Amino acid sequence: MTDATPHVTVCGLWHLGSTAVAGLLTHGRTVVAYDPQEDLRAGASAATPPTGEPGVGEALRQGLDDGTLRVADALAEWARNELCVLAHDSAVDADGGVDDPRLARAVTAFARHAPAGAVLAVLSQVPAYTHVRWRRTLLAHRPDVNLVHIPENLRLGRALDDFVAPPRLVVGAQEQHTAERAARFLFPRATPAYVTLTEAELVKHATNAYLGMCVAFGNELGWLAAQLGADPRVVARLLKADPRVADAAPLLPGAAFSGATLRRDLVALGRIGADWGRPEFFDTVLTVNDRHAALPLELLRAELGDLKGRRIAVAGLTYKPGTATLRDSLPLRLVRALLADGAEPVTYDPVAEALPDDVAVRRTATLADAVRDADALLVAAALPELGGADWAALRPADRLVVDGCGALDPAALSVAGWRCLGLHPRRQEVTGAQTAP
Repeated sequence: MTDATPHVTVCGLWHLGSTAVAGLLTHGRTVVAYDPQEDLRAGASAATPPTGEPGVGEALRQGLDDGTLRVADALAEWARNELCVLAHDSAVDADGGVDDPRLARAVTAFARHAPAGAVLAVLSQVPAYTHVRWRRTLLAHRPDVNLVHIPENLRLGRALDDFVAPPRLVVGAQEQHTAERAARFLFPRATPAYVTLTEAELVKHATNAYLGMCVAFGNELGWLAAQLGADPRVVARLLKADPRVADAAPLLPGAAFSGATLRRDLVALGRIGADWGRPEFFDTVLTVNDRHAALPLELLRAELGDLKGRRIAVAGLTYKPGTATLRDSLPLRLVRALLADGAEPVTYDPVAEALPDDVAVRRTATLADAVRDADALLVAAALPELGGADWAALRPADRLVVDGCGALDPAALSVAGWRCLGLHPRRQEVTGAQTAP
């Protein structure tokens, strides 16, 4: 690859890939994009990003209009370039580990079709040491091509900003000059840290595993605080006031983490740990998170008993507000569990994509319609619309709300006549000596 490389090709057009295309167009690059899924290619050709990521559609439209974006129909066309970006959002197996044959197919195509000196820049999530396997099995006969690994950390709802001006850029490669040229072309506004390929792969695992650990720890601490009559939010806020604790760490009690991202890297480290006799820590984080994910339904069942025939309003369907995707969504998992219990869920989420065919529930256009005549409201995602709701005007059968994500102010809801269950103090603290259970 030379500094005069005329354009870049991107393989993958779901969240990571479409954001990468939009970011590269923002940097003034000419992009050829490909995905094996026809619907994703059609979406890119229509400037319709698959997850509704802010800013991505506008960048795609501008690229199509000015001719700097073209959508290819063949994997080989993606591979015939000096700089090829692999940006599939890696699919996972039943346990959450990476299991995505598209990655190997893309690497094989690159090895067959790439010109001499070409660079494969891997943004996709892969287990550590993947580069060793790829070099041995696919790239061994092509010593004239190069591989770099750039772990991405794009936040849903802010992904384009994160790509255009990443707060941290790690570039792993065997050759420094290759890493420098790839970073300069793909991320011209960032100051990279250059590391080995293995180190770059592990940085990706470590980042998401740390975030998952923080979420699980915050929820466990919050649950214990609530049992003892303390306000979990106060405890979390003062914990983060300690200068040794990162202020941006996700330690506030709320929902369990979902989506494939954090689980995928915890599973990866757990499997690596198993190979070396130390899997327990990462496995425990996953176990703790899975237990907490069931808390909203446990609270509902404890309050209402048998849920069969109960009408339960569910606010929030995506695993993170502001995104449309239902992929690996905890709220959708909760809706399925309600159906399995014989309940009658009625859902509200103004942004979420269409529900899958196997989830036959009614979806409403407003929170008021979802709550009307409901036996309870389950808040499964912190929708911004909840902040402006007139709680006193809503007309459920019972003013019971289960806050599954720490989105509500229980005192304010109490004034409006609602009982709010969640990670809130279970009893008032008293002065004087207290006896622990």
